[in-house]
Amino acid sequence: MTFSVSIKACLFATLAAHAMLVVGCQTDGEKFRDLTKQINTLTIEKIDLENRLVRRDADIAALEGRMQNLRGQGLAPPAPAFVVDHIEILKITTGADLDDTPGDDHVTVYFRPLDQDGDPFKTGGAVKIKLLDNRKFGTPTLLGPVAVFNQPERLRKMWYGKFITSFFKADVPFFPNADLGPDQEVDIHLTFEEFATGRTFTARHAVRINHPRPSK
Repeated sequence: MTFSVSIKACLFATLAAHAMLVVGCQTDGEKFRDLTKQINTLTIEKIDLENRLVRRDADIAALEGRMQNLRGQGLAPPAPAFVVDHIEILKITTGADLDDTPGDDHVTVYFRPLDQDGDPFKTGGAVKIKLLDNRKFGTPTLLGPVAVFNQPERLRKMWYGKFITSFFKADVPFFPNADLGPDQEVDIHLTFEEFATGRTFTARHAVRINHPRPSK
């Protein structure tokens, strides 16, 4: 785990240095905004990786303990044929206007679990989705309530598996008074805890909001 975190730390430092170089021909204001966004993004990625490594080790230890107990009782279940390798947020994810007020008031997030062969498949898991604003220096601003989907029946209704579709669809709202600027870029952070194994996966994606409602 230490080795993986060290690699990420080196990558963080390299990308931060690169960010300093590429903004040399910009104005001071543009430099500050670009650097703020890149530093926020890199900080989030570093924290996400460290948290994932800690959770992975804890998950592995817990699963090993459970399996040992089950083996001792002769009750160990067969391994599932398919397990999640990673989560993908699809590029069709977009802003959505679901009320009568002009401007996007939601983000429609399309995502799917992929197995070790890179193929999508339907499986259950506890899902959390955050909408974040990285424009300001420091801690990213939460733009809406954290969306939680962890009921199997709800997840079944969110799955689209007809013809060429294989994904979950979730409509995640903004706060009514969210500070949304013109052509706002929103960062989507998704966490998926697989029911079958207890393992946690994360995914990130950025989307621009079309015709956002004016901030209040």
